[in-house]
Amino acid sequence: MSNIPLTNEQLRAAAPSIFSETPIDGVSERYAFVPTYSVLDTFRDAGYYPIMASESKVRNSDNQGYQKHIIQFRSIDNLLRPDANEEYADIVLTNSHNRTSSFIVDLAYFRIVCSNMLVVPSQTFSHHSIIHSGFNLEKVKSAIEEVVSYMPHIQKEIEKFKTIHLSPIEQYSLANAAVDIRFDKETHAVDPQEFLHVHREEDKDSSLWIVFNRIQEAMIKGGVRGHNRYTGRNFTSKPITQIDANLKLNKELYETARMIANLKEPSYQMAA
Repeated sequence: MSNIPLTNEQLRAAAPSIFSETPIDGVSERYAFVPTYSVLDTFRDAGYYPIMASESKVRNSDNQGYQKHIIQFRSIDNLLRPDANEEYADIVLTNSHNRTSSFIVDLAYFRIVCSNMLVVPSQTFSHHSIIHSGFNLEKVKSAIEEVVSYMPHIQKEIEKFKTIHLSPIEQYSLANAAVDIRFDKETHAVDPQEFLHVHREEDKDSSLWIVFNRIQEAMIKGGVRGHNRYTGRNFTSKPITQIDANLKLNKELYETARMIANLKEPSYQMAA
């Protein structure tokens, strides 16, 4: 991923579906087609520039050029000072031109040291999903403003995660929950310790934030070993490249980390 804003030509090369001029064949006359590229300048005008783009792979060639795609935007402040922080709060936009998705605007947190993007659950965003019908750019502007306004809350929450230290049992429990989120336990046997491997010096800490990131990286980037209960064969998990699965796993794991943080609140601890 680059910390240099991508031009429209670079976006087109990374995800041609962003620039589809028509929806997929077979949509009804009531389908309101809104090309993704039409909102790029709205994000730029708001001070957020695209730094990453990709699109889902398709099995049916008829879907090529219309599939779900994702764009990650970073603020001009963070672009101008790329080494000022360990993490960046970004905005993620997903859309498709095949009726499978509305415009979805999410808040993402990007940790530089491991280059993994955390997508935060956005139940609190009243404007995070924008349907094509009745679409207008003011709705996009409103969604951007709402996500930006929520960033300080998430930053504060993550700072709290950094102050919470997990015991080995708590780390194992979080990793065990991650196994349940990532795999079908009836089919796949995976030791939760597979999610807790330390791959770099910066990840040796026992804080909830660091342990969460170790687990999240293993979950999304793959390399987790296990065996199939039915076939008896060993396997190594592959990276999650499908957009919907990536977002879903990210959000479920973050919600689990929130639960751990809540359980560590003083109100849950026995008074001395």
